[in-house]
Amino acid sequence: MENTNINQNISEAVDKINTDVDKLAISLDADLKQEKVTTNQFEEIEKINKELVDDECDNPVATKVGEEGPENLIKDVNELIANDTWETLGVSEKLRQGLIEMNFIRPSKIQASTFPLIMKKPYSHLLAQSHNGSGKTGAFGLGTLSRIDETSSTIQAVVFAHTRELVNQIVDVLSKMAKYTNIKVTAIDKSNKKCEAGHVVVITPGTFDTTFLQRKMYDIKHIRVLVLDEADYMLSNENTQNVCDRTFKYFVNNNLQVQILFFSATFVESHFKYVKKFFKKAHILEMKKESLTLKNVRQMYFKCNRRDEKVAIVEEYLKRSIENERIIIFVNTRDFTVKLQQILREKNYKVFILMGGDMEPKERDETIKKFNKGEIQILITTNVLARGFDEKLVKLIINFDLPVKQVSPGTYGPDMETYLHRIGRTGRFGTKGIGFTLISDDKELAHLKEIESYYGSNIEEIKSLDTLMEEFKRIIEEKF
Repeated sequence: MENTNINQNISEAVDKINTDVDKLAISLDADLKQEKVTTNQFEEIEKINKELVDDECDNPVATKVGEEGPENLIKDVNELIANDTWETLGVSEKLRQGLIEMNFIRPSKIQASTFPLIMKKPYSHLLAQSHNGSGKTGAFGLGTLSRIDETSSTIQAVVFAHTRELVNQIVDVLSKMAKYTNIKVTAIDKSNKKCEAGHVVVITPGTFDTTFLQRKMYDIKHIRVLVLDEADYMLSNENTQNVCDRTFKYFVNNNLQVQILFFSATFVESHFKYVKKFFKKAHILEMKKESLTLKNVRQMYFKCNRRDEKVAIVEEYLKRSIENERIIIFVNTRDFTVKLQQILREKNYKVFILMGGDMEPKERDETIKKFNKGEIQILITTNVLARGFDEKLVKLIINFDLPVKQVSPGTYGPDMETYLHRIGRTGRFGTKGIGFTLISDDKELAHLKEIESYYGSNIEEIKSLDTLMEEFKRIIEEKF
């Protein structure tokens, strides 16, 4: 009797094991089928939306998205093709929840175009160019978060941002996207003390060089993705480019398979050559410079008789300005940022400044918070806010100074890229705005005309502030 019970127990145990094995086999088969479906899905989207050319030589893979490249978020649902949804792109349900909560109901074109390229195996590097305000942060954020293994607590992705303000903004956006996941997004600052790092770390290149490469305060070996936001700046500035060089070489020397994502609105030929130099193959999503001009930003300029008259024009605008509307005034130097604030405050205008250098980090953070909340309406700043900063309620940008850059020793010319980035702080995600430039002499006018010709845009002269005020009122009353 005892032997019979033992045999019966053994038989039941064997049956259970066989059943579990069958279930496991079915599960594995389903996973394999799902992976195959997902892979096929990405490939199918590529076939429909893109023309992929791979010549199997040192030239990168060239990815074209229409004649003009990716455009701003489509407002008319009827214009969306069937594949332009989060579901059909293969975005996880938890990330979709975060996106929907952020009111990103459907992907913008840059997001729909880049996500399959980021996720397709084997993972390839990507250089992606798109208009200011078209959703680039969401694009690289979505791809980066989708590559994170939530079961591991290691640092798996790093995002390079060139200013403190942009670091904090990216952390905020990616954290909201990852709200319903277990993915943690953190910033690392210049502190000598080691702080808690998340799955995704957002950091300036200089701080990364110090904390990761030199002091080795954080483990680098599990990094899967490195993002260069405002990548054209990273590859043009000598200091940040040197950090990029050392970082890429470190990955190669230590056999780390890290996917590099370059994102910006403005790239020039030297940047493409740089990518080709370091990476044998990369997806490149390039736009013609003529199609970069911002269709949603009305560009205007006003001729002053001298530089001092610019202050009078700003003062006249402030007298007539609409309460609670936020504007950004760009100047070229820190010294004049302070001086212009002093001049306007002496006349009882509540203007605030934001700049690097002598301004304390906490004060910078507090200024941005108040500006985003609407507690500050008028912000005078340098190029520290020219790139990446996103506040959708900014409807007017004033270039007190036209941006310039050194083209040869002692010679300066118009800074085409910075101009586009500055006025790109308005007209975000399908909304409309005004880019208004003050011109005080023939040299500035010649520089502005060069910018107009370079982008094939229309920068119209206005003779009176009445034109500016009428257009401004029309824009803020328009509903989107």
